[in-house]
Amino acid sequence: MKLAISFTNLGPYHLARLRAAAAQLATRGGRLIAIETAGIERRYPWQAEHRDELFDRMVLFPGKVLEDLTDQDCALAMEEALDRHHPDAVAVSGYVRPEVMAAARWARRMGRPSILMSESQEIDRPRQWWKEAIKRRRLRVFDAALVGGASHRSYLETLGIPRDRIAMGYNAVDNAAFANRAEGTRRSAEGRNGVPERPYFLSVCRFAEEKNLPALIEAYGVYRQRVGRANAWDLVLCGGGPQELTVQRVITRSGGGQGIHRPGFLQEEELAPWYAFASCFVLASVSEPWGLVVNEAAACGLPLLVSDRVGAAGTLVPEPAGTTGLQFDPTQVEAIADALAWMASRSPEERESMGQRAAEIVGQWGPERFGTGLLEALDRAVAVRSRPGLRRAS
Repeated sequence: MKLAISFTNLGPYHLARLRAAAAQLATRGGRLIAIETAGIERRYPWQAEHRDELFDRMVLFPGKVLEDLTDQDCALAMEEALDRHHPDAVAVSGYVRPEVMAAARWARRMGRPSILMSESQEIDRPRQWWKEAIKRRRLRVFDAALVGGASHRSYLETLGIPRDRIAMGYNAVDNAAFANRAEGTRRSAEGRNGVPERPYFLSVCRFAEEKNLPALIEAYGVYRQRVGRANAWDLVLCGGGPQELTVQRVITRSGGGQGIHRPGFLQEEELAPWYAFASCFVLASVSEPWGLVVNEAAACGLPLLVSDRVGAAGTLVPEPAGTTGLQFDPTQVEAIADALAWMASRSPEERESMGQRAAEIVGQWGPERFGTGLLEALDRAVAVRSRPGLRRAS
């Protein structure tokens, strides 16, 4: 079995998953081919290590920027790559980009199993019936799917993919790497260099509208007024993006600027000290298909405050409140402030216990689980393709 898997640009998350999947596929005598659309993606300027891998890696447009490529060129390049490598099955991320649908159509034309990897939820944004109808037609080309969790599976079911063709485990990070870096930093004499000495809430995200940072900053100001400046935790915002100026204006207006720190956009390794010494992780997004930063924080043993719109919340912040942390309504500033105050009022022992449980839960959803889920989806897709006359997953 030769399985081709497509991503726009390979970052650290993807590499961790691909290594696990390739190792598992190799036990079956198979080989994984990772197809990267472009060498650079402006939206996610991450840096990923290059080393000898268990999988074959090819870039359709090496040295090119994803956002500069035309739809036609991307679709044509994917078809040519698949014609050249002739995989036995294909797996693609999402159902929007031109090269993704070109790969799905290639698989249908060649009679090869196809897998959709998706992290969309119904609550991500308002849904319009005609757009959903278009999606249902698009999804008919896929035989099976791999998703993050239950909310993602439910959404694909509404789009016509039967539940028994949907596997879970898509959203994973290298848990061990994050945990080891954080622990090593805590033990290092110089590990805290530049990190606040005071307790702090940590948020790691792209500075974009859906991340809801203005509301988080306003809520932090409310919390700070409630408990007093001397007793308030600090707030650290790691990241960068199109809303940087807006974020700075809101910080200035909030009156809590002395307690707010902005280290900027950081690569995976550079995040270690901020995760290592944080008292809690918070993500206030109003739309977030999954939120892999929640995985990262959980792997580092942090208690979690997560918006109930975040896809990871159902898996990593389960009920009851206090298991690993708390979910909150991101549309209400007072609700976010209440969540901050609730966490800060927990005892150190309670927070440590929540962090330990978070690490235990995310440990079940690491790269190995992605590999298992991908092969489960592959088996289901192969079964669909082998049934003569059976209507394709639609």
